[in-house]
Amino acid sequence: MGELASNLGQETMAYLKPRTHLVKGWAHKEIPALAKRIEADLVVMGTVGRTGVSGFIMGNTAEMILAQIDCSVLAIKPPGFATPVTVEG
Repeated sequence: MGELASNLGQETMAYLKPRTHLVKGWAHKEIPALAKRIEADLVVMGTVGRTGVSGFIMGNTAEMILAQIDCSVLAIKPPGFATPVTVEG
């Protein structure tokens, strides 16, 4: 969290009191269980954004997690991610 602290400043970090948790197991089971256990206000997680057959076979972990938690979620896409969604106009 050193980089985060340097970007936000110590006063903001003291106010937010962010904590990092590292759990072992299946993400779609462990993340919701941890969020509930610690009464999380926010879950921040990275997403891969698989589409097509690989997305169908692998499932969408982020969506499985969202269906199980009651707090806010911030999903971070990988660098270079380009959305497949287009606007018609």
